Amino acid sequence: MVGFTVSGINYDSDDYWEVPVIAVLTKADTLRSPAIGQLVEEEGLTVREAMPRAEELAAEMLSKLRARIESQLSDCKYPPKAYLSMASELWIEFMLW
Repeated sequence: MVGFTVSGINYDSDDYWEVPVIAVLTKADTLRSPAIGQLVEEEGLTVREAMPRAEELAAEMLSKLRARIESQLSDCKYPPKAYLSMASELWIEFMLW
């Protein structure tokens, strides 16, 4: 890092560059499809029957995935101070005829 001083502030100092790292887990809603597939395969449900329960299973899957990611990132020089899971606001439920 190149050090410089402006108005008495030393920009070469590690203290100046301390910024909290936030890990953003995007596309969390994409876990719904694997959750539906898992419920269909393991419990013999139809897709229509699996859809109401998929949200809860997807949340469990995200929790396990987040724990793995946190474990891997905790050893970084600057580990995340927070984790944010983001999903699309729009979830289209398919009509099953």
